[in-house]
Amino acid sequence: MEDKIILNSTELTGILGKNEIKKLSSVIEKKNWEEYRRNYDLASNLNLLDFPIQLDFELNASCNLKCPMCPISAESPKGKGKNTWFDFEFFKELIDYSVKKGTKAIKLNYINEPLIRNDFIKFIDYAKKKGILDIYFSTNGILLKDEISKKLINSGLTRIQISIDAVTQETYDKVRPGGNLKKIIENINNFLKIKNELNKTTPLVRVNFVKTEFNEFELEKFIKTWEDKVDMIGIQEFVKPTKVVKKIISNKTIKKKNFKCSFPFKQLVINNEKQVLPCCTFWGEELALQKIEKAEDLLEAWNSSKMKHLRQKHLNGEYQDIPQCKNCIDGGLA
Repeated sequence: MEDKIILNSTELTGILGKNEIKKLSSVIEKKNWEEYRRNYDLASNLNLLDFPIQLDFELNASCNLKCPMCPISAESPKGKGKNTWFDFEFFKELIDYSVKKGTKAIKLNYINEPLIRNDFIKFIDYAKKKGILDIYFSTNGILLKDEISKKLINSGLTRIQISIDAVTQETYDKVRPGGNLKKIIENINNFLKIKNELNKTTPLVRVNFVKTEFNEFELEKFIKTWEDKVDMIGIQEFVKPTKVVKKIISNKTIKKKNFKCSFPFKQLVINNEKQVLPCCTFWGEELALQKIEKAEDLLEAWNSSKMKHLRQKHLNGEYQDIPQCKNCIDGGLA
């Protein structure tokens, strides 16, 4: 892993080891992989594609933690059961259509914990079979037991991100109350061991650290703890939640000069209610584009006037004119 944190000026997460993603060209047909990454880089530099290169799916609207930097912490768990699960048949319809239109990557979560679903693997299997090259998701690691780890490693998943945000249990209790840090580290180490035993390159493993007032002093130690164990380390700027139980800030949020978000140029989110969102953060739901009933509606959402307005504001460096974008990008400063 290189020792330089790569932070794209159009994104909120800096990545240590970002170039490790090139390993995937050895397990995915090289020509297809390189074409996908070229188009992804074009979109990351605010060049508009005909169709999103990536789709994010919220497969369930629930989580097994109540982290203070997440709006789920301020929501009631009532009504968060299987009735919120994303329909697999509709997922297949969206994948079939999107692959034909040029989508090459999917992320299988939004702000939820995807491993709550006991049928999670079938979403990976179907997407892989239909030609999606890059499949990944984020998890808090609580449910990353040996059995599901083996299935994930053998499924064709290309990347997995585990959100930890702490080095000590005392700090972990503040940022991810209800979890056991020792157990999660054990789950990750076992995952890495199984992957090594199976002699697999994929999935690449990334651990994440969201900077907040509760954990910022542990960042350097966090990096030293994981830099020789995993492929990548994500260091994310704090994004102010849409709703909270208690106000939370970051004392080390970096002031972004002339920030221009690349998300509206490369991705769409489809939440569990079939709402299409232009943003992967908590604020995406406040900028919902439309509810979709058929796969073709994705193209309509991608070319909608709302999306065009959003893109133009970011191209002009005027994100502060959109309250949700201002709260997302600058919210951690105060």
